[in-house]
Amino acid sequence: MISGLICSVSLVWITFIRYYQAPLVTTQMPEGVSVSKIIFPAVGICTNNRISKTAVEELARNLLKEERNKNYTEKQMLSLLLGLGLLYNQQPMNEKLVQPMKLHRALGDYDVNELMRNLTPRCEDLLMRCAWNEIPMNCSDLFDFRLTMNGYCCTFNYLRQSDITFEDKSGGARSMDMYKYGNKSNFDFGQGLKALIKLNTSDDFYYNMPLKGAQLQFSDAYDFPDAPSGSFSMQIVNPSVEMVVLVTASFTEASRDIQHVPAKLRRCLFYDESSYLPFYTHSDCLLKCRMLFLLAKCKCTPFNMPKMVNNRTCDMRDIPCLKVYNAQSTTVRPDVDTIPIELELDMVGGGINCPMCYPSCSKTAYSYDFMNTKIWPDYLNTVPDSDRIDWLQGANFTGTSMVHVKYAREVADCYGQNVIMKWFDLISNIGSTCGFVTGFSFVSVIEFIYFYTVKLYREINNRRRQEKRVGSETSTVNNFEPISRYRPIYWNELGGSTQWKLGSH
Repeated sequence: MISGLICSVSLVWITFIRYYQAPLVTTQMPEGVSVSKIIFPAVGICTNNRISKTAVEELARNLLKEERNKNYTEKQMLSLLLGLGLLYNQQPMNEKLVQPMKLHRALGDYDVNELMRNLTPRCEDLLMRCAWNEIPMNCSDLFDFRLTMNGYCCTFNYLRQSDITFEDKSGGARSMDMYKYGNKSNFDFGQGLKALIKLNTSDDFYYNMPLKGAQLQFSDAYDFPDAPSGSFSMQIVNPSVEMVVLVTASFTEASRDIQHVPAKLRRCLFYDESSYLPFYTHSDCLLKCRMLFLLAKCKCTPFNMPKMVNNRTCDMRDIPCLKVYNAQSTTVRPDVDTIPIELELDMVGGGINCPMCYPSCSKTAYSYDFMNTKIWPDYLNTVPDSDRIDWLQGANFTGTSMVHVKYAREVADCYGQNVIMKWFDLISNIGSTCGFVTGFSFVSVIEFIYFYTVKLYREINNRRRQEKRVGSETSTVNNFEPISRYRPIYWNELGGSTQWKLGSH
């Protein structure tokens, strides 16, 4: 019996431990979900040339008109303005040519966001032809000029309302209903987004990476395009190529039943259960953590991040501070588990700890495959319009590249996340284990509790009351004879009435 109880307790304990170590289960839905029901990812097109030569020359001429810049020539001013590239990345540059404080004084009173927006090559000069789901469209109707981690770019299906982020819960206008809207596409050869890009090298002034061409970036439709924060992918589009991007989507939906499981065990958060953000996403959480780190260190946030209300945007004076913390600010540690010594990130000061940032419980993830094909612009220009597809009719292919983003499959993988056992499943499991090993069940437990609590209490209470009653009866009147246990014998009971009748005769 004792060995059976020990075995039962051990098995029940193991069941509890396994339940709390892995309380969730993820299952794949065999039928999946149609890609036509999933929002198309946000697509951004940015030229590697981040500063337009035409725009910066005009800026230099305007600055030379100021009294404070009378000692500069146009060539010197252009060399000084090259330092604006440090606002994109904090790469080492020739300190003799690039002097942030001199440039700050030369610019005078300026707004960083407005300045960099005006200097960025425009979408009208970059995008020549566009089509969406086989329908030719004006590029200005499809693309917006929005802020990304690479500065201002031409963005498609980027549904964030503004570049000012992290509002209070009372002022946030974002909700789950927003995910019902946005551009959607089907699986077909001609479906998706198409764009003919003009790479004008004559307007180049500053490259944020030493490559000609453009950057093609992808993110979730509502996430800020930011590489260190996740939900981001990027590919370089070289000149004179046709790039086909095949998008594969997977959708994960978590049941609300898992919400009672502590976040440290389920390792995910729903959109409405974080005090850190009014509308929680994993990408926004990491982005805010990085921005608060830079705000604490440099008293400002970079211009290529969303603007925080009542906080200053970094300008040329803050370049030295941003260079110091650049590597650390891009290395995020969202988990609180102890890192082994051999894996510590000593070169970046251990990165930034963001223990509040768990993955989103319900999310759409995208993966991308890229295929490049060389095109011959001179030959394509000779093809008559009658032999061209609709959206390329009348186009000049000199110095261009083509991009086609479409779905690779008709169905997206769909996953459901739920608790591995609900409370009644856990009780049933424990009861069956005890019944199998010792014949013990929950009914036996109830009976055991009843007999050794309620029943025992009633029995003890009845005996106490009986003893009190007997004691009170014997102590009230002393002249009464005590009640005897045995009464006097009636002799007729021994022989019976029949014998006495016979004797009388």
